[in-house]
Amino acid sequence: MNTMKRKAKWAVAASLAVGITTGALLFTPSAMKASEEVVLASVDWVTSQLNPMKNEIADLKAQLAAQQQQIQELKQQLASRPTSPPLPSVVYVVKNNAAIRSGASTNYRIIAYKQAGASLQVVGSHVSSQGLWYNVALSSSLKGWIYSGDVSTSAVSSDNTKHVIATAAVNIRKGASTSYPIVTTVPKGTQMTYIQPFTNSKGEKWYNVQLSDGRRGWMAAEFGEVK
Repeated sequence: MNTMKRKAKWAVAASLAVGITTGALLFTPSAMKASEEVVLASVDWVTSQLNPMKNEIADLKAQLAAQQQQIQELKQQLASRPTSPPLPSVVYVVKNNAAIRSGASTNYRIIAYKQAGASLQVVGSHVSSQGLWYNVALSSSLKGWIYSGDVSTSAVSSDNTKHVIATAAVNIRKGASTSYPIVTTVPKGTQMTYIQPFTNSKGEKWYNVQLSDGRRGWMAAEFGEVK
């Protein structure tokens, strides 16, 4: 009996010793260091995955800012573009043999001629490098273009007045507004053929005139005297 008790005590003591030794091994400095290295490696991996994403986000922000700048520039360009006069439904030819062309420029071929007083239905307009042109219906199937300087937006007047005298040096423009390009500048006293008056959307009165060399354009009425 005593021998058996002593053996049991020794077995318990041995178990305790193994447990203490195992615990000591698990919590040694080298084991703790290994655990820290595993944690640090995990952090480095996460960081390596996040950094490219941060760079992509920064690139997307830069692209978005550039696109917004382009949109603002386009808005400014559209706002600064000259606006065309309101489109009339009918125009009236103010001179004989006014040319109707296949396009909005004198470079296009002539498809018809119209005499002074003829009325034309307007279906569109275009501002080319040569000024404002009206797209007019010649028939149900045929359309052409006529220069705005050859027509009036009101019925041709019986007024016999034929000339405008410049009361000061004045710019002759391609349209009835200061937003149109300048054709030429004439000095005070210049006599020009009077074609028609026009009041633009700003309430400014302009004269459509023909110069001695045949060119046509628009001048501010305040700088001319009709005679």
